Amino acid sequence: MSETARVKELIDLEIEASHRALYGLAVMASHEAITARMERMAEHLHVLDQAGKEEELKALLMCDKLWI
Repeated sequence: MSETARVKELIDLEIEASHRALYGLAVMASHEAITARMERMAEHLHVLDQAGKEEELKALLMCDKLWI
């Protein structure tokens, strides 16, 4: 699996976890938990930036799923 694909998969998992934390029926997420997830997503994006994957980084940042 390429680095880009791996980072994209990690971001997708963080997005899904954030949505479940915010909108799930079972548990409400604390502000700290949500902040930690967002910080991990930023780290994943930073990896792409450091690897020179500018087009992939732009595509992820423009993804509606990231901001919903």
